[in-house]
Amino acid sequence: MTFTVVRRGGSLLKHLHVSDAFSRPIRVAIAQGHARRICFSTRRTALRPIAHNIPASTVLSRQLINTFATEAEGGKTSKSSDGTKKKKATKKKKAAKKPKKAKKRGLTEKQKEAKKARDQRQLIKDLKAAALEPPKKLSENYWNLAVMSKLAEAEQTSQKGSQAFKAATDLAKTISAEEKERFTSIAASNKAANVAAYDQWIKSHTPLQIKEANLARRRLAKLKKSSVPQLRDDRLVKRPRTAFVHYFVERTEGGDFKHMAAKDITSRVTEEWRGMTDYEKEKYRRLQEADKERYLREYREVYGEDPASVKSDSESS
Repeated sequence: MTFTVVRRGGSLLKHLHVSDAFSRPIRVAIAQGHARRICFSTRRTALRPIAHNIPASTVLSRQLINTFATEAEGGKTSKSSDGTKKKKATKKKKAAKKPKKAKKRGLTEKQKEAKKARDQRQLIKDLKAAALEPPKKLSENYWNLAVMSKLAEAEQTSQKGSQAFKAATDLAKTISAEEKERFTSIAASNKAANVAAYDQWIKSHTPLQIKEANLARRRLAKLKKSSVPQLRDDRLVKRPRTAFVHYFVERTEGGDFKHMAAKDITSRVTEEWRGMTDYEKEKYRRLQEADKERYLREYREVYGEDPASVKSDSESS
């Protein structure tokens, strides 16, 4: 403790002769009342005071020592084992309360109608994109070719719009036999070119894309209440026939109803089917099961997935 006080005193105790004071194992207590009465050494050598006149400014007061000790032991900051000061942990501030979200107001009837119209337009736009657009056809009619060829001639006479079209129609009526034959030949060539272009376009898409395009076309026809033709593709899997359809095809292919209208044929065959026994229908039910197996097999091979009916059955189970 004595050495610690001396070391911590720094310049305050630099006037003490430490070598003389601690030449023997005795303890010296430094206090405020005894600071000037430091005892002399009892050695045989000439006596000399341990301390010279210590300036008043360098005298340690008990209050200063206590203050130093208090700060060293437990002040606001403390020293860690590596000598760095540790700060007191500050109290966390309470998080401010988030403002409550205002309740959303419901849409008015007018806004609901506007939203419904927007959704309908977006749906039609998406369906048109999925429906695919086949290449435009060349004219396959000689008459249309003749009128279009004469339209340029009619426009050269400063006629525009409907007047030019009427003049071209009149000129097409006066074409010679050679011109008609030429336009007929062009129409036949255009028809063959259209078939080749369509087949090439179909083959540029997968069977699954064509199937989905036809589904989109059915929905478009229902929404727009208009006719939207289906895309023709020989790769598409034919749907399975029911037992009644197998019976209907068998009856109509025999030629017994060739002089009857289609509506009458359907009514006649339906009556026959209803009057048949279960034993008589068993043949066509077996055909139905075989056709269903064929459909599932081809569907997986062509489209690379299971039909929707099989998916729904597996999910429900």
